[in-house]
Amino acid sequence: MVALAKQNLMELTTALLLILALMIFAGVLAYWLKESLDKLDKTLEAVGEMARPAAVSGAEKENLSALRLQACERLTLMLERIAVPNLLLRQPPAAGITAKEYTASLLLGIREEFEYNVTQQIYVSDALWSVVNQARDNVSQLIVRAAEGAESAPQIVDRLRLMSSRQPQDAIALAQQAVRQEATRVLGK
Repeated sequence: MVALAKQNLMELTTALLLILALMIFAGVLAYWLKESLDKLDKTLEAVGEMARPAAVSGAEKENLSALRLQACERLTLMLERIAVPNLLLRQPPAAGITAKEYTASLLLGIREEFEYNVTQQIYVSDALWSVVNQARDNVSQLIVRAAEGAESAPQIVDRLRLMSSRQPQDAIALAQQAVRQEATRVLGK
């Protein structure tokens, strides 16, 4: 019985030591987590301070307006280049190219245009950038739909021309209109 009591006392002591070790570990972990969250909070505050527009002089406002207008110009050019009729003129199907290869080529052309101009998003409103993204996605989806079941690249061209002419609303035209509206706001008209 004494041996059993000693064994129970040892098990209880071991359990208490484990609980104490876990409590110490949890305390250290909580302290480390709090410190990490405090550092993150300070970093976010610093970023927020940097993002707040400071008082800008007239020359700085003009420079910012010029950059925003340049972004509108670049986005307008990109939208023109990815519009279906212009895309087909710039990338006619090569002889012997398969429907899959031509589809990939068209989609790659859109992707390259977009990637070339992706940095312009920092100069335009989130709403305009969203419209530009939707226009790009719309054209890409149109190409994919035109390529479904197509047997040749010229067949894709014909389908694309037909499908783009039958769209009730041209996403590219809507995006270009949004760019013009943003440019008008930048100009203060």
